[in-house]
Amino acid sequence: MERKAIEPRQGWPATIEAQGLVYWRTELPSGEEVPYWNESAYYSLTGAEVYDLEASVRILMEMCVEAGDYMIENNLFSQMGIPGWAVEAIKATWEAEPPMLYGRFDLAYGHDGVPKLLEFNADTPTSLIETAVQWHWVQDVFGDAGDQWNRVHEALVERWIELAKRLPGDVLHMVHTSAEKSGEDLMTVGYLAETARQASLDVQVLPIEELGYDEFVGFVDAAGAAVRSVFKLYPWEWMLREEFSQPLLERMGEGMGKTTWVEPIWKMLWSNKGLLPVLWRLYPDHPNLLPAYFESETTDKLTSFVRKPLLAREGADTTVVIDGQVAEEGPAQGYGEEGFVVQAYTDLGDYGGGRPVLGAWVVDMEPEGLGIRESDSLITDNLSRFVPHAIE
Repeated sequence: MERKAIEPRQGWPATIEAQGLVYWRTELPSGEEVPYWNESAYYSLTGAEVYDLEASVRILMEMCVEAGDYMIENNLFSQMGIPGWAVEAIKATWEAEPPMLYGRFDLAYGHDGVPKLLEFNADTPTSLIETAVQWHWVQDVFGDAGDQWNRVHEALVERWIELAKRLPGDVLHMVHTSAEKSGEDLMTVGYLAETARQASLDVQVLPIEELGYDEFVGFVDAAGAAVRSVFKLYPWEWMLREEFSQPLLERMGEGMGKTTWVEPIWKMLWSNKGLLPVLWRLYPDHPNLLPAYFESETTDKLTSFVRKPLLAREGADTTVVIDGQVAEEGPAQGYGEEGFVVQAYTDLGDYGGGRPVLGAWVVDMEPEGLGIRESDSLITDNLSRFVPHAIE
C-alpha cells in the first residue's frame, strides 16, 4: 500500500456536500476548522492486497462467531460490563438469529502487510457516506479505469431485499439521535434509508427521541402508529439506560405488540472491546490478532499497549503506553465505568501522511469494501481524516 499525493477536484466541497457529506469540516479545540475529507492524497492498493484483506476479514468474522459462543457459554457478561437484565435477551437473540445488517472492522496495516484487528464496530458503525462518496471520487479522477474495493452500497440494497421478507409491519422505522449536531447521524440514517427504499421498503426516518411507548400497542412513532421494525443508529448500551428499557426487552421479537430491532441486541457481544481479549484467548498468536487482555487480568507481559474502555468512541479515554511510558492520551469523556481492556501496541505505519486505520466493511457477514481514516496522532480520534483509496 502506498499513499500518493494528487490534485483535488475543482469545487470538491460543493460536490461532496451534494452527495450527502455535509459534515466534512472538523472543528479543532482552538476553534479553527479543518477538512475531515481529504482528497489531496489517496491510498493505492494492489489487487493482491485487497484479496488478502478480504480473506483476513472472512477469518475474523468466523472467529467472532466462535467468540460469541464462548462469551455466552462462559458467562462473561459481567466482566464485559453488560448488565444482567440484558443477558437473557442477548442469549435468546443469539440463538434465534434475528435480522442483522452490517459492521466495520478497524484494522492496522503496517508495512509488514498483515492486517491486525484493532476493534469491531458491530452495532452503530459510521463513515458509510464517506465510503459511498469515495466511489464517486474514484470515478471522477480515474474515469472508467478507476477501481476500488467498494460494493457496500449494492450489498446493503441486496441485504435489505433479503430482510424485507423477515421484517414485521408495513413500515421500517429508522431512528437516530437529534442530540448529534454535526449531521453525521442524520445523514447516515438518511443514506441507509435510501438503500432500503431501493429495496422497495417503505421507510420512515425519525429521531429516537420521538419514539414513544404505549402499554397496549407497544412502541409507537410520533403519529401514534405501531412500530414493528426499527433500524437504530443508537447504541444498545444507551438504549438499556432509557426509561422504557424494560418493555424494550420484554417486547423484543415478532408478534402483536412486539418490535424487531436492527441491529439485534446480541451485537453487544461484538461491539464491546471485551471481544478482543476473548479472541486472543481463543486464538493466541493468530497473525490477524494483537495480544489483548481484560485489565483485571495479568498484563505485565505488555510494556507497549493501548488501554481502551470496553465501551467508547473515537479514541475517547484511551491511553497509549510505549516502553512503559505514557505516549498519548485520548480526550477525556467519562468512558470506562464498565471497565477496560489492554491491547498490544502496534505501529499503524507511516505512509508519508498520517497513520492510517483501515475500516473493512461487512454486510451481513460478507466483506464488501474499505474506508481509510488517518490521524497525525497515535490515537485515531474525531480529528482524523477520511482519505479515499484506489486499486492500481
